[in-house]
Amino acid sequence: MTAPFTISILSTMDPVIRASVSFSLALERADTVVIHHDLVGDEIRRVVSDASGVVETDATELEHACLSCAVREDLIPTLERLRARGRWTRALVALPVTAESAPVTRALNTASRRGGELAGTRLGAVICAVDATTIADDAFNSDFLDDRGLSLVEDDGRVVAEAVAPMLAHADLVAIVGDGPVSGEAVATVGHLRGRGSSVVAGPAETLDGDAIMAHEHRCHRAMGRVDPLRLERHVEPDSNGVWSIDLVSTKPFHPDRLREHLVELGSHDARTRGHFRVPTRPGEPCAWEGAGRQVSVGSLGSWGRNRRATRLVVTGRGPERESIARAFDACLLRDDERHLNWANGDDLSDWLGPVDG
Repeated sequence: MTAPFTISILSTMDPVIRASVSFSLALERADTVVIHHDLVGDEIRRVVSDASGVVETDATELEHACLSCAVREDLIPTLERLRARGRWTRALVALPVTAESAPVTRALNTASRRGGELAGTRLGAVICAVDATTIADDAFNSDFLDDRGLSLVEDDGRVVAEAVAPMLAHADLVAIVGDGPVSGEAVATVGHLRGRGSSVVAGPAETLDGDAIMAHEHRCHRAMGRVDPLRLERHVEPDSNGVWSIDLVSTKPFHPDRLREHLVELGSHDARTRGHFRVPTRPGEPCAWEGAGRQVSVGSLGSWGRNRRATRLVVTGRGPERESIARAFDACLLRDDERHLNWANGDDLSDWLGPVDG
């Protein structure tokens, strides 16, 4: 029986790491093809290569310079065409540097279902490859990507930590790439920020096991749970090498006024914070919290679905702010004597969450 065409995804923060990992996996077997994508202005530039060298290069103008458009307009048709040639049985999609893997795998998962453009293919591991010498700093770094020349698109306002965090959380495999010994701080940082059910390898790029990567079966729903602020399916790691995590949970909502009052104490740190919260003015509306590198974004998540109605923030850091964040979290919670306040006048959070329904 012929093995199905297998597609794996590579996300990185460094073009050198991306090149070394993809080159190593391409050389391992002649039936592996690598698709490099880069967003440049309103174009997506594609380089297809294998162990023999560059197979093709092309540039396609996009309707919008975004990753979703790139997947829809270029990646899926390219994979469909390469599979039809019958020359390769494995494909590695090397995403643009700093691009998140979750939107791509979600689209590929849909395309691989019965009736989809890639029906009959399977998804191998989603790999996040990080630099062993920089990951411990990058994971909490507040430098803007644009200042490092790593912006994904024009007006990319993310900081380094904002780009790193979802890559680590979504990956099936985190590869800590380096030629020398890997520091305990690097291992601890990855351990605290990776998702539940993922695994870690460390060493030179050429030691990555392509067969194991392609043999892995990516579970899209499970992986999305690692980045879903309502589900927060994280790997639990003991505190070590100065890296710590705290899981702040309460059935109580945040008081909307005190949330705004304590925002800086909660989010203005070189730490990773993520989760969800509720406010009494919006009883049926869960709110997302995403923070990294002193940047915080909040927004509505629509509905609770089957998820427990609670307020929960998971915080990972390496500085002295652990206790101050915990105190700020407690200070924001609605007190027992406030449960029966009249919230008919709404709240002062419309600039964050939109207008209150009704």
